[in-house]
Amino acid sequence: MKLKLPILYKKLLILALVLGPIFWLVFTEDGQRRTDTVLLMLWGEDEIKFNLKDLDDNYTEAELKTVYPDLDWQCQDQSSDFGDRLCVTRIGVFNGIPARYLTLFFRAGKVSAVKMVYREIYHPQLLTHLHRHLGKPAEERAISQAQPQPTSLIHWRTGQGVVVIKKQLQKGEEAALLWLSAALTTQHYPTAPSHARVK
Repeated sequence: MKLKLPILYKKLLILALVLGPIFWLVFTEDGQRRTDTVLLMLWGEDEIKFNLKDLDDNYTEAELKTVYPDLDWQCQDQSSDFGDRLCVTRIGVFNGIPARYLTLFFRAGKVSAVKMVYREIYHPQLLTHLHRHLGKPAEERAISQAQPQPTSLIHWRTGQGVVVIKKQLQKGEEAALLWLSAALTTQHYPTAPSHARVK
């Protein structure tokens, strides 16, 4: 005995199969992130992957340029809280998160800090990514108790440094993630100084 499906049921099933993925790509956060990631790469934006857990301060500028030769690095000597030289490059995707710029800071020829400026609407997804790959943050710390709602930093200790990010972004704030080498870290974790901002 053959079971015959009603025509309406078949049409609804086909419609669900066609519209389901489109709905996921357009109306869900994860779908929008993946769509934007693909579009950025199709438009020629570069993707870069950094294992923040294994990053250390032994890498030199020449080594990083060798690992990422396709990126358009703009380097110059510039004194900052993070070092005496920096290299900036525009990127489209960082570890699967739509991004804008990546800045590497060097001190005495070795990488001392990494600053990644990302697209602020993906802040929640970036936090989820960090929790998934780095585990539970070490602590939360208020930047300024004078504010009605203090902006807080959360950080993860890695083998050779600390990953720092704001827990919440206030309107107009730069969306940036920092990796600081062990040589830079103290009991206080600074935010990026104004003169280290990427233009």
